[in-house]
Amino acid sequence: MLHKKIIIAVLLAATLGSCTKNFSTINQNPTAPSTVPLAYLFGQVQLQFAGAAGDPGYTEWRANLIYCMPMIQQMAALGEFYSGDKYIYSATNAASGAYFGTSDGEGNYPNSIKNMVNLLTQARLDSATNTNILAMTKILWVMQMSIMTDLYGDVPYFQAGLGYIGQNFTPAYDQQSVIYPNMLSLLAQATSGLDSTKTIPSSADFAYGGNLTYWKHLANSLMLRLGMRLQKVDATDAQTWVTQALAGGVFASNAETYAMQFPGGATYSINANSYNLGPADGVHRNVVTGEGLQWSDNFINTMKRKQDPRIGQISNIKPILSGTDVLMGDTAVVLQRGLPNGLDNAPDNLNIDTFSTMNPLTFESTAPYIVISYAEVEFLKAEAEARGWVTGSPATEFALGQAAALGQMVSYNKGYTFTDAQVAAYQAANPYPLAGGLDSAMDAIQTECWLLWADTYNGYEAYASWRRTGYPILVPVNYPGNASNGTIPRRLIYPAEEATLDAAAYQAAVSRMGGDLFTTQVWWDGGKD
Repeated sequence: MLHKKIIIAVLLAATLGSCTKNFSTINQNPTAPSTVPLAYLFGQVQLQFAGAAGDPGYTEWRANLIYCMPMIQQMAALGEFYSGDKYIYSATNAASGAYFGTSDGEGNYPNSIKNMVNLLTQARLDSATNTNILAMTKILWVMQMSIMTDLYGDVPYFQAGLGYIGQNFTPAYDQQSVIYPNMLSLLAQATSGLDSTKTIPSSADFAYGGNLTYWKHLANSLMLRLGMRLQKVDATDAQTWVTQALAGGVFASNAETYAMQFPGGATYSINANSYNLGPADGVHRNVVTGEGLQWSDNFINTMKRKQDPRIGQISNIKPILSGTDVLMGDTAVVLQRGLPNGLDNAPDNLNIDTFSTMNPLTFESTAPYIVISYAEVEFLKAEAEARGWVTGSPATEFALGQAAALGQMVSYNKGYTFTDAQVAAYQAANPYPLAGGLDSAMDAIQTECWLLWADTYNGYEAYASWRRTGYPILVPVNYPGNASNGTIPRRLIYPAEEATLDAAAYQAAVSRMGGDLFTTQVWWDGGKD
């Protein structure tokens, strides 16, 4: 049944998306949105948010795998193609601006954002009936736009997606300091808008199947994440939002983790990471067996040091391409070896295939696309308690986060289960630090988060959290010709064409922020406002 729902949403995405590149010339009333059933549009925007656009792996490959995960040393690659490994920028390969989107119709502004605006516009025509789909779409909007502004800083927000509906093709770039309060307010609105007596788009909900309690907890869990993001720039406001989120109710188990479910198959029926990492069969991009990307030595060494039992589940040596499948290689812990970042050639004259890469069981065609997990929520609760913002035991929340992170792996494969004794052994080997103050606590919490986000291929959140906290401590590379003066970039660079297509708005944003550079800090990271 899920397969049929996704196919319908895919056909809609193809139909509506075909108008994207030339929508300014469509001969119809530009102020009258398409009258596609709202449930179908809701399914469509979920798929597009998860990476399913014209090229289902476009944004994930470029923004997540090429930039974010290598930049923060979860992954590594030889040469310059995986630009984040060496902090390289190229305007021609468009990787840095991919999440933003380009005029050829790829990326998020021409797809998920445009269609979320269309969905919200239609749903508001009967807001009383559509209160649930409005609330759910607001939550998805915040998911989408928080990643967008975290990656770039000032971005089109209030005028975003209005090219077709409002004929606004040069939207203003809004300040991040204005975007964040609005996103947090939208989450608060969403929780109050969920109503079990009104229409629920259960069949089009690819994560929760219409469970409104889970959606409410999702909104509050995102509020917790984004509230904590303000910690460095406005600790008082951060504490207010974190307290509100926890009081409202957040995730309480792995069952509530927001994970898009996929039936498996081709293109839109698999998540974007599976599309990118999977075999060279005409459907996938073949990143893994194509010897393009490995786990970093920092990541593998950290797992070994912590005696992390997930290491054989997330990594393997020499996976085998067999027809249209990738067969798991050797998962023995002793053989796992990470690739150092910043190299053109493998060290010690070793072959690249002797370095650990992604385990095929984590990128099967039915693998979930995990956005925010219960484990992350527990680690954020531990941080809030360690900061004294709320009462409780950070050690208890920390241990719950560890257990949840290990338990999350079963979503990839039913055989990925751990016994209570294995979980307890990991917790005992990596206890919450009772000495060393907040710095030690943050190091421990954020290292666990960094591992969790690598295991779930969420480089976006790992990159944002590292910039906010400075943990785990990473030693940058200094590759010749890098674009960040040998420091880990603080943001991605806008698409090069924005300087021409939306020149006035682009220049105003660049002037406010202090440059369109890798070294420019976004507002919540201490940058200019």
